Amino acid sequence: MAENFKGIEFIRISSLPQEQKDQIWQSFQQDKIIKIVKDQALMNDCILYQDYLSWLDQQKHLPKSNTTISSSPRPAFFKLAFK
Repeated sequence: MAENFKGIEFIRISSLPQEQKDQIWQSFQQDKIIKIVKDQALMNDCILYQDYLSWLDQQKHLPKSNTTISSSPRPAFFKLAFK
């Protein structure tokens, strides 16, 4: 599931199941979502693999809610990891 580029292990949010995508866009620290340029293509929905694992671990410890998570638009800001 994790990808590797120049020694950086990361996850693309777009490659995750829909439920996780929605949860990440709502609860993940937005300043940890990075951009990676690979083969002249910009991937602007990347998370370091270790940050993803930490987030997953936190989600396991949260009480489950019966409410549905509404989808929110993507934030307009990202950090650039590689150029």
